[in-house]
Amino acid sequence: MSGQWKEILDSDKLGIADGVAQLDASGKLTSGQIPSIPPANISGVLSTSQIPSLDASKVTSGAFSSSRIPSLDATKITSGSLNADRIPTLAQAKVSGLSTSLAGKVSTSTKVNGKALSGDVNLKTSDIIEEVAELPESGIIGEIIAFEGTLYVWKGE
Repeated sequence: MSGQWKEILDSDKLGIADGVAQLDASGKLTSGQIPSIPPANISGVLSTSQIPSLDASKVTSGAFSSSRIPSLDATKITSGSLNADRIPTLAQAKVSGLSTSLAGKVSTSTKVNGKALSGDVNLKTSDIIEEVAELPESGIIGEIIAFEGTLYVWKGE
């Protein structure tokens, strides 16, 4: 009869170094029987439950989604320029260097259609739109005139 000898498993070699790994009651290797595996030898995809928490200082590339970025205290912004939609409306008193009154900021000798800018100015359509006796044959694009109680605007072609 031809054949070869095969070694029979020695129970003294179960679950020990240089022996044979042994499964626990759930059919898995115990952690003491699993060697350290270099990362280059690992393949596949880890589930999120298998990934431990990671300190932010370990992240050196890529971009976080906005949901991963916490609110930032304004004192942490030390350079650059904020976009105008990031700046809230401010009360005049909150702006340093701006007087609480704009009096004297506009010359009262300036007039609009003969009305001085020294107080409230109430403008009527007739103050800023010319009333004409007849419609002109041409105009300037965007020019508005009044004729017989109706406003007209010149549109170019």
